[in-house]
Amino acid sequence: MLRRSKYLYLANILLVIVVFSTHAAAQDNNIWDEYRPSVISAMPINEKWILFQYNVLIYAPEKKLTTIGVTLPGITYRPLAKNGKGTWLELWAGTLFAWTDNYHTTNSFEVRPVAGVRTFVPRIRKVNIINFGRYEYRKFYQDNQTTEQPRFRDRVSIEIPLAKGDKRWAPGTYYTAADVEPFWRLDDKFLEKVRLRGTVGYIVRRRLALEFIYHAEWAGSKGKPKNYVGNIWRVSIKFLFPRGKGIFPRIDIDD
Repeated sequence: MLRRSKYLYLANILLVIVVFSTHAAAQDNNIWDEYRPSVISAMPINEKWILFQYNVLIYAPEKKLTTIGVTLPGITYRPLAKNGKGTWLELWAGTLFAWTDNYHTTNSFEVRPVAGVRTFVPRIRKVNIINFGRYEYRKFYQDNQTTEQPRFRDRVSIEIPLAKGDKRWAPGTYYTAADVEPFWRLDDKFLEKVRLRGTVGYIVRRRLALEFIYHAEWAGSKGKPKNYVGNIWRVSIKFLFPRGKGIFPRIDIDD
């Protein structure tokens, strides 16, 4: 069980998130909120190959839209993995399909192939430091027209277990994470936006975890400063199919 101080620590994280986003929204009526329940699943084929799937519902009342996103099973390849070692390098590939109900315009459909590289710094006290770079080729279909948006995004994150000793990353314990992720538009060659993210997670079982995730987003058009524009509130369920050696489902992908 967590000590009282760690419960207070988790409560303080949630309080800061709520106060920050509420205060910012009060200062600017243009600040939007998105609510994103998601499910991420993974199934190890063997030590080198892992299948994953990401499903999300996006409700954005200020943007007047609702989106349903589904990936076909994507693949993660760990070329150096052997006997539990060499797992610091992962190669990712998959495709997201997203249907958007636009309340005041015609609906749209997106196909988004994704390829990425994720690297890990060797663990120190079981803390994970991760870099995840992804290339996305976004293709939109709306009103019998097609538009394309290639972009590159790069997330740098740290994941910290809140338990001690051998209980770190064990069932019944909490963890926290923080990261920053800039997005570059490759067609118009500019920094499109930057997201800061905070996560509080709970490991329910060896193959099941629950996460509460908050994103703050800064964005702006080409040549303009990046302004604080909105919040993303996400509840995520992560689980691993009962296969392989019970690798903890650290599959972490979003849109």
